[in-house]
Amino acid sequence: MSELIGRTPLFELAVSRATGTRLFLKLETMNPTGAAKIRMARAMVLDAERRAALPAGGHIIESTSGNTGLGLAVVARERGYRFTAVVDHHASAAKLNGMRAMGAELVFVSEEGDDGLSTSAREERAAELAAQEGPTAYFPAQHDNPANGVGYYALAEELLDNLEKVDILIGAVGTGGSLFGTARGLRDRGCDPRLVGVEPEGSIAFGPPAHDYWQSGTGTPEGASPGFHVDQDLRLIEERDRIKVSDVDAFATARALAAQLGLLIGGSSGSSVLAALERLEEFPAHSNVVVIINDDGEKYLDTVFDDQWMNDRHLLDRTRESEIVELVRQHRPPHRVDPHEIELMRHLETALSYDSADGAELARQSGLVHALTAVGLSANEIGDLLGGTEDQLCLALGKHRQRLTDQAAMVAQLLASLRRDENTHTILMPDAATDRDGAPAK
Repeated sequence: MSELIGRTPLFELAVSRATGTRLFLKLETMNPTGAAKIRMARAMVLDAERRAALPAGGHIIESTSGNTGLGLAVVARERGYRFTAVVDHHASAAKLNGMRAMGAELVFVSEEGDDGLSTSAREERAAELAAQEGPTAYFPAQHDNPANGVGYYALAEELLDNLEKVDILIGAVGTGGSLFGTARGLRDRGCDPRLVGVEPEGSIAFGPPAHDYWQSGTGTPEGASPGFHVDQDLRLIEERDRIKVSDVDAFATARALAAQLGLLIGGSSGSSVLAALERLEEFPAHSNVVVIINDDGEKYLDTVFDDQWMNDRHLLDRTRESEIVELVRQHRPPHRVDPHEIELMRHLETALSYDSADGAELARQSGLVHALTAVGLSANEIGDLLGGTEDQLCLALGKHRQRLTDQAAMVAQLLASLRRDENTHTILMPDAATDRDGAPAK
């Protein structure tokens, strides 16, 4: 299974029509275990083998909220090790069951029914168990393990294989391995992106206040240490780019992408996507923005995507979900057809088939629908025209042609301005837009 790690796809989620900035999602959900962390799980085990820290047939003991444990479970089975995951009930049942299914032993640090986050207790218990067992045991300590970040160097290579450049890299910050490791891999290849880090409200890596949060596998709860990568590389993220996102907003984003696109992602990835969408217009023009999607949503069907679970914790906000759906629609890439328009076109075709008893008339009307679509009219415009006269159709097409002609003239004028002023970096806007003093706006 570890041979299937990597080469995960890029999905273009959004584009700014004002600036040309494009937003891509690196779907680490397509890795075995549905998460990015299997990359660093493998890297930590291979590193331990090289350092002779893990003997043949040894015992891996690690604290995990789920995804690291799933990755270690796979690698341990392949390489002949026992694996014990030290966990709490904050982890989703799907993650816990997944580790069990792959042969991991689970040691809980909290009682059943206590679904609080217990990061410090987990890490202390894992270290204690490894120390008690002696030299046959290995405690990876993912938060303080440099091999964690090394596991993501290949992700950087994949990004540059698919994109000419990565201008802005956005990711959730827990151990810091995925964001800072990928950034290091990019820098080693001559690409130095602006970093945007995202953590839950209540996490302390970016500073107080501290309080409980429900996002899983991310952030630094009160009492826990951020770890090696955050301590070393947090300075690479400017203050303006250290973003805290509430559980309500993170989960609303994950649910919005599922409802709008059929894309299931985890809550912490929802926070990163929202940070990108809300700042898309502010990023420099023509930037390539990449969000690392750390895990899939199938692990959270009984939490983030369960209305009862959300309601019980006062996390469900339908209004916020609708706002984020609209944000996704506003920034829809031109090549992706709006599902609402597809639905309307199907209704139009169905209506034509019922209203036209004459087969020839039906064929004419269907041909008209496809022709009007091909020239760029929206489904709403087509629906209005189908019930009108031929004079109205001709008038509408004339207006549409003039609109296209005007747009072509604006493009030609902009190109001429760019060529004329390329040495001074000054761009005159088409149709001589003016500033407050009446001079051409630049």
